[in-house]
Amino acid sequence: MKELRFSYEMKLTFDTPIQKHRFTLKCMPRTTARQEIADLQVAVFPEEFLEEDEDSFGNRCIFGHAEGLHDCFSVKMTGCARTGLHDREPAGELYRAGMYRCQTDYTRPGERLCAFAEQFSFAPEDSNLTRAMTFMERLYATFSYVQGVTDIYTTAEEALALGKGVCQDYAHILLSLCRMERIPCRYVVGLLMGEGASHAWVEVYEDGYWIALDPTNHLVVDDAHICISTGRDYRDCTINQGVFVGNTTQTQEARVSVWEAGV
Repeated sequence: MKELRFSYEMKLTFDTPIQKHRFTLKCMPRTTARQEIADLQVAVFPEEFLEEDEDSFGNRCIFGHAEGLHDCFSVKMTGCARTGLHDREPAGELYRAGMYRCQTDYTRPGERLCAFAEQFSFAPEDSNLTRAMTFMERLYATFSYVQGVTDIYTTAEEALALGKGVCQDYAHILLSLCRMERIPCRYVVGLLMGEGASHAWVEVYEDGYWIALDPTNHLVVDDAHICISTGRDYRDCTINQGVFVGNTTQTQEARVSVWEAGV
């Protein structure tokens, strides 16, 4: 178990002012069986209208709009998380996890993923976790972490064809492989100890629980991870989504810091 302090900052800069900006922010971790969140503070600019609620996946969201002209938009979140309280998250009955068996536009397999999956042969008694960890081990051995070769629109099939990518790609590929085995599994966005950006991993359904696997780092998620949101794929967990009126080009900067309290 760890007590972690965290900070997330994101800033959008527009080269010409925009207006009538509607946005949804999914940047706030929530208390679960695995983690306890405290001292959470969120500052949004412009702060004309903000409302907090949950989406259909149970993620905490800030819904807001800014009517007036502005040339930047920012959010800063800080807080404390006690992590590693349990090694799994209650998921309830299997039918509640049924939608996480279905492939999405990001995870739908093509020739490359089907060929990759054909390398594996499982026994009927093999558990969901055993199958998922076998996939993860092979993926870690054959896929390379390289920044800048994929983007937020890259699918699992496209990333596997490249043979390299980032945490989003590792997660989408593992989701695709698990769903080919009819294993319910979720995409997770969160924070990892250190400096950098947000991180992505996977949760696999096993006997009424979600068990988290980090395929990028080839490990079962431990107390160095803070979960922010879960969904079927990246699209369900996008930290910032919005629309606005204006003919402009936007530049995004994001920075994440997670450190152990008292260290």
